[in-house]
Amino acid sequence: MAFVTDLTAEDNATTAAATANLMATRLGTTLRERFESFIHKRECSIGQTDYNVKMASRAIAAFVVHHLGQVDDNVSGSSVCDSSQDGGIDAIHVNHTEKTVVVVQAKFSQSGSSTWTNADFLVFKQACDHLIEEEYDRFDPILRNKREDIAQALNSIDYKFLFVMAHTGKRGAASTILSDMQQWQRELNEAASLETIPPNHELPFQVHLVSSEDITQWRHAQTSATVDLEDIELEQYGKIDNPYTAFFGVVSGDQIAEWWQQHASKLFTKNIRNLLGNTEVNESIKQTALNDPEHFWFYNNGITVLVRTAEPHRRNKTNQRDMGRFNFRDVSVINGAQTVSSIGSLDGINEENLANIKVQARFIQIPDGASDDIVNSITRANNHQNRVLGRDFASQHPQQIRLRDELIIEDYTYQLLRSDISSDLLGDKSIDIDEALDALACLNCKPSTLALLKSQRGKFFENLEGSAYKTIFNSSVSGIKLINAVIHHRVIERRIKELLSQTNRQSDKKKYGILTHANRVLAGHILSTTPNLQRATNIIQVDETRLSDELTRILTVTEALIESEYPTAYPARFFSNVDKINLTLERLQPVVV
Repeated sequence: MAFVTDLTAEDNATTAAATANLMATRLGTTLRERFESFIHKRECSIGQTDYNVKMASRAIAAFVVHHLGQVDDNVSGSSVCDSSQDGGIDAIHVNHTEKTVVVVQAKFSQSGSSTWTNADFLVFKQACDHLIEEEYDRFDPILRNKREDIAQALNSIDYKFLFVMAHTGKRGAASTILSDMQQWQRELNEAASLETIPPNHELPFQVHLVSSEDITQWRHAQTSATVDLEDIELEQYGKIDNPYTAFFGVVSGDQIAEWWQQHASKLFTKNIRNLLGNTEVNESIKQTALNDPEHFWFYNNGITVLVRTAEPHRRNKTNQRDMGRFNFRDVSVINGAQTVSSIGSLDGINEENLANIKVQARFIQIPDGASDDIVNSITRANNHQNRVLGRDFASQHPQQIRLRDELIIEDYTYQLLRSDISSDLLGDKSIDIDEALDALACLNCKPSTLALLKSQRGKFFENLEGSAYKTIFNSSVSGIKLINAVIHHRVIERRIKELLSQTNRQSDKKKYGILTHANRVLAGHILSTTPNLQRATNIIQVDETRLSDELTRILTVTEALIESEYPTAYPARFFSNVDKINLTLERLQPVVV
C-alpha cells in the first residue's frame, strides 16, 4: 500500500524518469480500455475531445477500488462517481465482507511528472470530512445511493476507511503538503478513541498517496498472481468425476507451510474473505498446531482449493490410494485461508511436528471455459455455511441449565438455543441467552465489560471457564436477578428506541450517535443505580417513570460531555473505549449538593 506515513519529502523531490510521460500515457490507455465499459458516461461522452483524459482519470479511480477494495472490474467501475457534482470524491466502495471503505480522488497526468497541490489535498480532505459527517447532498447521486452502506460502516468500529489520492504523477507530495496529510491521518485516528496505536494497515482511518509507480507495481503483482502447486502429496486420497473433477485427501502441515512461504496471500485470489488478520480463530489454530498437532485433523474443517488443471503423477497406483502425488495449476484457496496462513506463519515449531499436522483438503478442478458463475457459486457456498458459535456451546453449561430451571419456577422460559424466531415474538415471559447477556452485563456496569459487550460480545462465550463469561454467568446470579435485570433493561431499550425515532439523524447527529452507540453505557448506569435490583428476592415492578427521567438526565450530561470535550469523536469508537466509558460513567453520577 501507499501509506502517507511511509512517504518522505525526498520521494517527491526525485526527478521524474525520462520515460514518465510514456508510462503515464500507457497506464491511462490500459486502464481506460479495461474499465470504461463499467463506468458511467455522464459528462464524458465518447467522441468529445477530452473523453480519453476524463475516462482515464475515472479508470484510475476504478483500479484503486479494485485493488484496495478487493472487488471485480464491474463493481469497481460502478463505484466511480466522478462528475461536476461529485463534491471532491471520484469513487467510493463499501466492502461489507472485508469491512473496508475505499474513497478515491483520481487524476490522470499525461506528463507523468506532476505532483499534488495543496488545493488538491484541501478539496479531498474537506470532501472526506463531509462524508464522515454524512452530508450526502454534497455528492454525486451514485454516492448518495450508497448512503445506507456508508452509514453502516461509519456506525461500526469494525470498518477501515481508506482515503486515497491517486494519479499517474510523481510519488508522494511536497514537504508541507505531505506533513499536513500525515497530520490529518493522526487527527482522524485520535478522534477514533483508539486504546493503542495499531500498525498502519490496521488503522481505522488510513490516508494513501498513490503514484504512477504504485499503480504499475500493483498491476504487475496482479498479472503475476497465478499460483501453481507442484508435487503435492495427498494421503488417503479419493476422486470425484462429476459434475467436476475433484481430488480429496489429507495434506501435511509442512507442505502447507511451504505454500505460504512461497506464495503468501496470492493463494487467496478468489477467496471472498481473504485474510482476517490476527483473530481468535487464527490463535486457536496456531495453538492446536503447536501443542496438539496429532489432533489437528479432528479439530479443523480443512481447506478447499479451486484449480484450473489437476495432473496426477503417472506413478500413482490406480488400485491403491494411500498416497498420491499431484501438480495443481492456477490454484486459489477459497475456504480455509485462516488455516493456511496460521500454519504458514507458525514460529518455533520443529519440522517433525509440522509434518505431523494433517489437514483435510479438496482440490476442485474448474475446466477452461467455465463461467464465472460456477466459480462464484462454489466460493459463496463454501463461505456461507452455518457457523457454530460459542453461545451455542454455552447452552449446555451448568449455569445456563440452572438458570433455565429457576426461570421455570417463575413461569418464565429461558431460550438457550438459537432460533429464527425474534425474541419480541416469543412473549414477555420468554428470555433468550443473548438478552440475558445484555441485561446482566449492563447491570455489572464495569467499563471493560461494557466495552466488550459493545465491540466483541462473542468473547463472553469464547471460553466458558474464562473471566469474561464467569463475570456475567456465575452462581451468584439467580433466576430472579436475571428476570429483574431483563425486564428493566427492556424498558430502557424501548425508551432509547423511542428517542431515536424522534431524533433527526442529519440535524442532530451527536444526539443520534450517542443514543445509537452509548446505549450500553446508558443502560449500565441506570440498571446499576436502580434500588434493590442486585439483591431483590422477588420480581420487582418496573418504575418506568424513574427510568425514563434518569435516561433523559444522563443523555443531557453525555451530550454536554461530548460537545465540550470530544466534539470530533466518533461515537461508535468512543463508547467502545474502556477509558472513555469510565469517564462517561463518572460524569453520569448525580451531583451531590
